[in-house]
Amino acid sequence: MTTGTRDDVRIQISEETENLGWLYKIIEEPGPRRTSKPLVQTVAQTLRGISRNKTCFDPSVVSFGPYHRDKPHLKPMERYKEVTALWFIKPSDNPVKAITREEAKQVYDEFVAKVPSVSSLRGCYTDKFVRTINDAEFMHMMFLDGCFMLYFIRLFLDQSSDLLETSHLNRPLILRDMFLLENQIPYSVLVALKSLKPSLMPGRGDDWAASFFKTVFLPPPPSVVSYSLPLVLTLLFLICTFLPVLFIIFWIYCCLRIYCCRCSADSRSEEGTKLQTEPLHLLDLLRYELTGKGVDHSVHGTGYWNYNFRPIGELKEEGIQVSVSNSESLSLNNIKLKKGWIDSYLELPRIVIDDSTKTRLLNLAAYEMCPDGSLGKAVITSYICFLDSLIYNADDVKELRSSNIMLNRLGSDEEVVNLVRELATNLSPDFKVYSDVIQGMEGHRKRQFNHVRLWISQFKRTHFTSPWTAISLIAAISVILLTLVQTIYSVLSYYKSK
Repeated sequence: MTTGTRDDVRIQISEETENLGWLYKIIEEPGPRRTSKPLVQTVAQTLRGISRNKTCFDPSVVSFGPYHRDKPHLKPMERYKEVTALWFIKPSDNPVKAITREEAKQVYDEFVAKVPSVSSLRGCYTDKFVRTINDAEFMHMMFLDGCFMLYFIRLFLDQSSDLLETSHLNRPLILRDMFLLENQIPYSVLVALKSLKPSLMPGRGDDWAASFFKTVFLPPPPSVVSYSLPLVLTLLFLICTFLPVLFIIFWIYCCLRIYCCRCSADSRSEEGTKLQTEPLHLLDLLRYELTGKGVDHSVHGTGYWNYNFRPIGELKEEGIQVSVSNSESLSLNNIKLKKGWIDSYLELPRIVIDDSTKTRLLNLAAYEMCPDGSLGKAVITSYICFLDSLIYNADDVKELRSSNIMLNRLGSDEEVVNLVRELATNLSPDFKVYSDVIQGMEGHRKRQFNHVRLWISQFKRTHFTSPWTAISLIAAISVILLTLVQTIYSVLSYYKSK
């Protein structure tokens, strides 16, 4: 081989190596680091870039952690963090007692000894936000933020004992800021602080966080309707008057009820929702309370995209009624479809819609979109999309309210419709979540003799929506029956007399 030919071969190999360098780099270098738990991430641009969402991810009055601590409009709250830290350091049995520097240092040293190492805590945040903060300043920030957060959690749990006269502060905005993705502190900081002051939340035990979530996020139970004495007496008179007809209707109802119970037997059993590992932060714990370890809704099938979604109004016309789930938990796994012989019932958990709902749900959805770690299924995102499919207009919201599923604190039902539409923008559901419910709703439409069931369901909705319509129907049927009996008796008497 000549020298010129060898040089040409070397040049060709060199060019090939240069052109395929990107490919060799892929196979030789490890991929992106994937941690066992998500860090305190920043919000994905797909959500933050939506103009209507710009105010949903930044704190309004208070910062927790390093991401927003230097913003000028949040500085006034730093003084109140110091006040709550002083309350925390003082002994519970004598809060007015002056405390010495040595005693304050002892409390702080115990806190530092109980939390993980500084490097572990710093590792919960993106490096560019903490590289300018030294270790001492970082621990100082963790201590003040933790004291402030725990104090306000205590206030929401025991609202009658504001020891520091903070009633002039905007508590709803503080609560809102506590559940922002970029405004979190490690949960281990809260655990360490609470262990230093066991009397912080007396009688709460280890479930103080769950009690806190239920207190601020779970709607109050529906009020019991009281009836006046004249109304009760009127109902008793009508019942006694039409007792034979009512007995026949009750017997038919019992037969149908037994059959429906057999058809709707549910073999699924819910597992316990006890948290096995320590959460990363308060938002992570809230997501666990909302998702938990309940019913696995995934089934083998085609998932979301092969089915036509229908709002509540259309589902009702097809014989699928909405009802509130019996569980008192926040878990979104309480969504299920119970089939009956005539109607099926879509059970939904209760939800409060207020000014902070959009912010809270969007930050939970943003948390599920974090690239580091794995939260499993995108349950919150799927719930938002599922709720969006159920609500088309204000009548659908009205149906949710009348079923005690939704508590609307926004104002008009149309505002709720617009809020849900904004929530679902740029969100894609996990096709496995609620797939059993979706397939069950589709299967309800394809059952045999469905047109007969629809007719019976429509008849029931028309004549049995209230006690008065039912009584009117029973009275009309009774009059017809009595008239028929009287006519037959008259005819028989006429022929007998001949």
